[in-house]
Amino acid sequence: MARLAWCMVLISLCLCLVLEPALAAKKGPKSHKVKSAKHNVPAGAPFPSAVPTEQALIQQLCKDTRKPKLCSKIVQGEKVALEPVTEAKIAIDIAISMASRASVYLSKQLKTDRVKVVIRAPLEVCKLNYENAVADLNLSYINFENNTKKAIESLKQAKIKIESCVDALKLGGKDAEIPPVLEANKVILSLIKAAQSGAKKQAH
Repeated sequence: MARLAWCMVLISLCLCLVLEPALAAKKGPKSHKVKSAKHNVPAGAPFPSAVPTEQALIQQLCKDTRKPKLCSKIVQGEKVALEPVTEAKIAIDIAISMASRASVYLSKQLKTDRVKVVIRAPLEVCKLNYENAVADLNLSYINFENNTKKAIESLKQAKIKIESCVDALKLGGKDAEIPPVLEANKVILSLIKAAQSGAKKQAH
């Protein structure tokens, strides 16, 4: 529980750091309505443009998971007795939410004139990799209890895709190192690591 709870705290902190206040200041305050979405693809759910409250952050993250109430309790640090499998699946769910939101965020950024031509390629790589990572994470979730071997392989594939995004951003130079994307990658990789730990326990 401690490991996953730490990941949840990290997510909240990261989301506070990745809101691009400079861009928000240029365009003026703008509110985003986060539509209700299914667990696998948050519809039109970009990173917010104004700093939300901690409760709002938790709600945004957990609303896309299969068990939002349980997710909220864990993120808020409540003591909940959970099996490693349940913890791991919640970690996967939130990783899916983060990757989906990051993909939506990049999609919107790539449609603006703020993205320099020289860094479009690495951002396109990340956008595609987020979409593919979501598919891998969903497969892992589905197979977690009945086919742990496949679940572990899917987690590995998702990790490779996120790491590929990290490498692409490095090749793109400082201009490609957009804070929301960098922080999202750190969080997603932490969640995948937590899920992998749970999968190994499930396999034995």
